[in-house]
Amino acid sequence: MFLNRSGKLTDRCAEVEAAVRGHDSARMTEAVPRLWEAAQQAPPAELDEALSRCVALLPELGISAGGQFAVLCGALVELGAGPDPLVPAVAEGLLDALTEAERFRAAWERVHPDEELPEPGDPTALEPATAAMTAAGGDEDGALRAALGWLSAGNWAMPATTLLQHSTALRETFPHRARLRELGSGLADVRGDLDCMLGLLRLLDAERLLVLHRETRRGWWVTVDGVGDNFQLHTLLAGALAQPGRIAGLTVDPAWVAVATDAPPERFGGMVTGSFNLVDGHGGWIWNEGLPADIPLLDGVRVVVLDPPSYTRSWENVRRYPTVPGSLTVDGELGPADAAAWLARVAPAGNPVDD
Repeated sequence: MFLNRSGKLTDRCAEVEAAVRGHDSARMTEAVPRLWEAAQQAPPAELDEALSRCVALLPELGISAGGQFAVLCGALVELGAGPDPLVPAVAEGLLDALTEAERFRAAWERVHPDEELPEPGDPTALEPATAAMTAAGGDEDGALRAALGWLSAGNWAMPATTLLQHSTALRETFPHRARLRELGSGLADVRGDLDCMLGLLRLLDAERLLVLHRETRRGWWVTVDGVGDNFQLHTLLAGALAQPGRIAGLTVDPAWVAVATDAPPERFGGMVTGSFNLVDGHGGWIWNEGLPADIPLLDGVRVVVLDPPSYTRSWENVRRYPTVPGSLTVDGELGPADAAAWLARVAPAGNPVDD
């Protein structure tokens, strides 16, 4: 039974290889869906072989077609192929696309300061995008490359998102992580399609936080892993500090904590009710919509101060990244003197702004 499937998937890979190497776009359009169909029933070992063969084609496809084909490669990982062969190719492709996208944005805003940037997913935007780059002083080939980078960056971000959710170790060793984060952050205000990928690049793993409860004058060191946003952080903090001997009177539904940790997506649903106002060490509100990585340092430490909620806040009981398990471990409690010293160092809560 598997032999027939294996042959089918192997044949489909060969069809795609022939289309790419023959520069036959029509044949490629037909071959890729057939490969995907064959992959649906293939066991992991066959998916591994198919992914390796597909990854080998990415350099031949270039920044635009390569980004589209990389989406298929990422989907093979989601089906069960081992991710390792895809990581360097996607990191390089994404770095190239983001670099060109940033160059394109700067040129467009010089030439068309009062016009909206082209929609990245609109193929009809290629001609005006290339014209804008040429008008900004670029040569024809460079102009085309920058325009294609702008249009394809979202495609490269999709398999990167798949890979970055695969494991903590892969996130920690992802090539060009700091530069990708820098480029992505520079484009975040105009490229919503990069948000998920950028959030994963900024995910904190094995990050130590200091948590202070202003009302009881107590504090704890905690370590967080895989926490995708401050909604999840808020829920995990409440769950951990509701345990006996910590903060009395917290009401936390165990289902909230399960979803914020590692419950499967079918367990998602319902609403979480907030337990605190989260404040940073400088007195600014920590909005649930933000990321733990946004919490500013105070004396080299990310500090979270817990105050009573000033109004009732509720949010949907989900994880931002459903396939990434989150955790928050209480490492230990500060002694009274240390807690008092830290509480004296932090600023009082400031006036919030609308989120």
